[in-house]
Amino acid sequence: PGSYGGPRPTMSVFADLNVPVDAKLDASSVPQRLLMLHKLGYGAAAISQSLSGKTPAQVPNITGVPHRVPGLPDTFKQYSRITVQIDDSREAFILNGTCPVLRDFDVIAVRPTNEKLFAQCCSSLEVDIISLDLSARLPYFLKAPPVGQAIERGIYFEICYSAAIQDSNARRNLISNALSLVRISRGRNIILSSQAESAMLFRSPYDVANLTRLFGFTLAAAKEAVQSNTRGVLLHATMRGHTMKGVVGVAIADTPEAMEEES
Repeated sequence: PGSYGGPRPTMSVFADLNVPVDAKLDASSVPQRLLMLHKLGYGAAAISQSLSGKTPAQVPNITGVPHRVPGLPDTFKQYSRITVQIDDSREAFILNGTCPVLRDFDVIAVRPTNEKLFAQCCSSLEVDIISLDLSARLPYFLKAPPVGQAIERGIYFEICYSAAIQDSNARRNLISNALSLVRISRGRNIILSSQAESAMLFRSPYDVANLTRLFGFTLAAAKEAVQSNTRGVLLHATMRGHTMKGVVGVAIADTPEAMEEES
């Protein structure tokens, strides 16, 4: 896997942090999807692999994922992401901050499948994103205490929109579940991602911002969800990486003020 991007993006960059690729999805489509994102106005993307079940000794290497796509400017940043689905508490140990399997990824996301694991993700697991399948009916109700814990810890919740473009039932579920998440979180710490397996399913940042109004976002929260909150995810990932390596201090370039000066 490894890091594709190096320095984090500037404050003004739109980012899609969920461009999926796995053994079943042809990695040759990645360049086309990244070029489409750039055309739509994005300046960064995270290539996301999935992991579920028993933890392997290493994450399978997806061949064909380019580190640099011809036609993309050098300013377009690529990041690596792993999304871990956990079905029981025994699988959660991989996310305790010490597992070497995940250390090469820039962003760590988790998809819990029940309420107990959701609460554990919010309260103690070392992740950057909690990604729920909001296009399907959730098997439990979202509650304010665990959501509040995650927000206090700097973790972000992800809403993925591509499934809703293709299916009316998925669209109804997404709107209902997103309304609940936005109400409980008060619109804080939410990012919008595509999870698009095809370039045709991407939408521009401004179309995505308009979509958030269906989820109950205010104008200010909508802007944060499609822009500054993705930057927050990358900052959280950087801090988590420092902690895992035992670094106490943070370089001045990692502070929001310094990064704003970079832009």
